[in-house]
Amino acid sequence: MVLAAGLGTRLRPVTDALPKPLVELNGRALLDHAIDRLALVGVEHIVVNTHYLAAMVAAHLACRDHPHIEISEESELLDIPRRRILRR
Repeated sequence: MVLAAGLGTRLRPVTDALPKPLVELNGRALLDHAIDRLALVGVEHIVVNTHYLAAMVAAHLACRDHPHIEISEESELLDIPRRRILRR
């Protein structure tokens, strides 16, 4: 499962109109980098969860033919508090 439902708040303003999984790094979407790595090790079925700008993620994934990708859209995000990382 690839987790791709977050709001991407730490990448604003880039993510105001683009979901974080579609932000590009070296000319490819972050989501493609993750899926490509999974395909390299033999994963043939991937579930990608989506929420924020889910239609954009789904449209992007529709262009891929391998591995098989299933989308699990979350209608609402869970309200789980973030854990703070303390630096010493």
